Amino acid sequence: MPDLLAHVLAAYVLGAAVVALTDVPDRHLPVAMVGAAAPDAMKATVLLGITSGTVAGVPYSFWAVHTLGGVVALAGIGALTIRASDRRTTLALLLAGGASHLLLDLFVIRADGVAPPYLFPVSGWLPPTATVYASTDLWPTAVALALALVVFLSRLRSGGDG
Repeated sequence: MPDLLAHVLAAYVLGAAVVALTDVPDRHLPVAMVGAAAPDAMKATVLLGITSGTVAGVPYSFWAVHTLGGVVALAGIGALTIRASDRRTTLALLLAGGASHLLLDLFVIRADGVAPPYLFPVSGWLPPTATVYASTDLWPTAVALALALVVFLSRLRSGGDG
């Protein structure tokens, strides 16, 4: 997706569907949105100029946060911060939001036609990209915004929390 807003809005739409179709309470909807933002947490390290390095001779890279392993790790940490009765729901929604982020990133046009190793650490496979939009395109955000607005308004009319 071209920006973080599009990922969060897409997670809102998906999370609202989960809330509507299951017994998940409305208060958990923002959790999916946080999960969708989590893979881009590594971009904060880019601003600080510390995307990789070594500690005691062991190499590290924050780019791993933008993978399936990173999503699982961040979701696990996030779920541990929630009261025990809500941990499973929180973990599931954080994982779903993060997975939706990685899935939507597979549609970005890349020069070499392959995506980063999103399945790390399970696999180093570089999946092909669908090459639907450039990372600088604004139309995916506009589509996500329009869908989120429709979902928001329909939730308001049906008595949801919006």
